[in-house]
Amino acid sequence: MIRLALPLLLALPTVAQTITLAEGTAGSLTIVALPESNPNAAATIVLQGVEWLPIEISGRTLAQALDSTRSRRVVRHGITRVELPGGGRLFRYRRSAGQFWGFLHIAANGAPTVVFERAGIGAQQLDPFADRIAVAPDGLHAGIALTGGGLFVVRLDGGVFASTGTVARQVVSSGDVVPTSVMVGASVVWYQLDLAMNQNPVFRCGLADGSLPVDVSAPVQANALTKDQMAMARDGSRLVFLYGPQQQQRLWQVGLAGTATVLPPLASKYEEANYLPEGAGEPAMLLNDAGTRLFYIDADVRDELALLDLQGTLPTLQITESTIFQPYIGSHILPKFAGDRLLVAIGDPALMDWFRVDLTATGGTVVNLTNTGSNTQPFPSGTIDPVQAADANGQLLVAEQQATGLALRSIDPITGAQAIVQQGLLSPPEVGSSIAQAPDLVVRAATGESIYLGTSGALLGSVPMGLTLTPPVMGPAFAATWVALPSQWGCAAFYLPDGTLVTGPVEFDIKQLCMTQQGGVFVNGSPLRYLAPGVFTVINRPLVPVRLCLSGAGG
Repeated sequence: MIRLALPLLLALPTVAQTITLAEGTAGSLTIVALPESNPNAAATIVLQGVEWLPIEISGRTLAQALDSTRSRRVVRHGITRVELPGGGRLFRYRRSAGQFWGFLHIAANGAPTVVFERAGIGAQQLDPFADRIAVAPDGLHAGIALTGGGLFVVRLDGGVFASTGTVARQVVSSGDVVPTSVMVGASVVWYQLDLAMNQNPVFRCGLADGSLPVDVSAPVQANALTKDQMAMARDGSRLVFLYGPQQQQRLWQVGLAGTATVLPPLASKYEEANYLPEGAGEPAMLLNDAGTRLFYIDADVRDELALLDLQGTLPTLQITESTIFQPYIGSHILPKFAGDRLLVAIGDPALMDWFRVDLTATGGTVVNLTNTGSNTQPFPSGTIDPVQAADANGQLLVAEQQATGLALRSIDPITGAQAIVQQGLLSPPEVGSSIAQAPDLVVRAATGESIYLGTSGALLGSVPMGLTLTPPVMGPAFAATWVALPSQWGCAAFYLPDGTLVTGPVEFDIKQLCMTQQGGVFVNGSPLRYLAPGVFTVINRPLVPVRLCLSGAGG
């Protein structure tokens, strides 16, 4: 009954919050909210007849899947959702056989809110929404475009707009918004309107109630077009887009005031951002969080990688110029910024090294961090085949393909210290779910499964082959994982960052362990249970084929 975990809970305060469940059958779920202070009290019905739908977000990159500090798209229990920083999440659904379509937000405190819902279109009750939405990296706002034209912004911060009395307000009432162009920051939403000849104007609109769209497009040119995939600084304070005649476009930037201005690089064939799902998710245009650096690719002759100072004080560095890299090396994977510093794997496809790139007054530096090719310029191809990477408090954890299978490499981007920390991986690392801090990662290998700390990248512990671990769920004080046997028997393991471990008894088929914002634990098994400081409650709910906890870390 997992009573052994109670000593870890005793030091935590009890504050009433909400536990939100989806119950019923896969095609017809009822969403109910239970008070955490008394989970056996009468449930509040939020929605009925719900069917989960896939959800896609604009500006999605491959590296984003393992970045818990920003909104990301994940799949849990066969359901795609948007995981928000701090423990919230966003689901897409239809209900009543398509009569209504909408989005359900679960706040970090477990409270459910229907943020936006529309009736199905026509006799066939078709989807009224565009094929993707935009979600701010901080998870506090989203932008939702309609198939019939128009754009809404919605609040995910718990507040409402005074003008509508709801969490949603319309910022574009007519005109086809390009869904792939919509990007949301901390205070603005950016988007393009789909007009004739692809001269799509670019707009900026404040998120604050009453803010109106402002056209921030580049000056109109003959035979010019606007590429729909744009690059945005993390807080939305700067945007970069491509505009101009085909094959002779320019890079344009715009901030929170004024209209677009052209950047110094001359007209050329620049690559647009290459976002998922249409692209590979390896950004060919990428701004750092502060909007002071732009990584871009000039593909006029062959792919040439470059780093530009948007403050205009440091010279642009052509990263792959012949004095730095041997000719024809221009492939890259998993570019990401650490402040103003670019970290990226470069080389021939599947034959790479990891590099650190800095701009300086004398032109910039490129340092080989892994040195499987050479640490002397011009750099040749290396031997590394990266497939995914995660940042653990400044340490880069890289899953790479080797002849014997996947391996996990740890790299310190400052000192260059690096090592293979695990071999024989069966898949890239999976990031868990967390309420308060960087979630831990589970790594699955042929020799067994391991948990690595998200705060440091250090190995916490492993289980032998034959046992499996669920992605860790982390509350405000401790974390948990379900240690499963092949027979669906297993036990809950609760642990502290220092390695202190408490396990529950062996039991059958626990579907979920969910940590609440206030330190409680919901156990989705038979029976349903709730644990909190000094509390052990069996929750009496109707017997249903499907039950899923939507709230808390791990929901």
